Amino acid sequence: MGCTAAEREQFTRLGYFVRPGFLDPARVAAISDTVDRFAATEPKFDGRNIHKYDALAELTVDPSTLAIADELMDGKGFIFHHSHAAAHPVGMPGIAWHHDYEQIPQTNRSHLQIHVLHYLNGLDGTVGDLLLAPKTHRSVMRRDALSMYGTEDLPGTVVLDNIPPGTTVFAHSALVHARRPKPGGGRTRYFIDISYMQKGTLWPGYGREGWRDMLANLDAKVGHKAPGLFDITGFFDIADGVARVGKAQGSLAMRLPEVDESLRPKSGAIPVVQ
Repeated sequence: MGCTAAEREQFTRLGYFVRPGFLDPARVAAISDTVDRFAATEPKFDGRNIHKYDALAELTVDPSTLAIADELMDGKGFIFHHSHAAAHPVGMPGIAWHHDYEQIPQTNRSHLQIHVLHYLNGLDGTVGDLLLAPKTHRSVMRRDALSMYGTEDLPGTVVLDNIPPGTTVFAHSALVHARRPKPGGGRTRYFIDISYMQKGTLWPGYGREGWRDMLANLDAKVGHKAPGLFDITGFFDIADGVARVGKAQGSLAMRLPEVDESLRPKSGAIPVVQ
């Protein structure tokens, strides 16, 4: 089953929707055990070896997740970018306001990137609340444009601190969000995020190295369940992208080819996001 009409409308308008109990208890237990092994073995929050962990690899091709992604992408096709897994202990520090939309430089939101956030143990207000800033996915800004506010409330902040185990949040990757630290209550915060990109443009690869092998390994492991999902041709090296713009001065627009006058907007008005 894909997303409901109400969920899709909320995703478009606010940038997210929440699906409580998306993962059933048996699957939550199995994946949690895998996350424990992953967190103890792999470099912190590094998804390059996700293929070595069956439950995590299978989650990247979960049919229900892919059905929702397909609807959000308007059936235009999409590819996998990364998967992270973490077991956040009591006392875990917070993360300031930021977004995770992959673009160098940040100039538009022409193609959709989504993050699928699995909270295996739910959230209960003791180890890291999830903060969301609705509608910010409709603005274009640097990833850290609002980081100066730390984890303080912004106007309209939504706080997720009371969701049951197995809950999944589907979010536009440009939605500004944060993790607010809490003093803890003896409960591990199991967290997995998986990201998918809409086809039709080239996206930055996952990190500066190893992303080709990551995609190839996942394709060999579970690619038969979702042909084309781990397509390497949809990405470019992030290091190359940074190098291309890193030394540029002035307006990048002046380095692009001249605009076909027939395509130039008829009005100079800038639309306002409501």
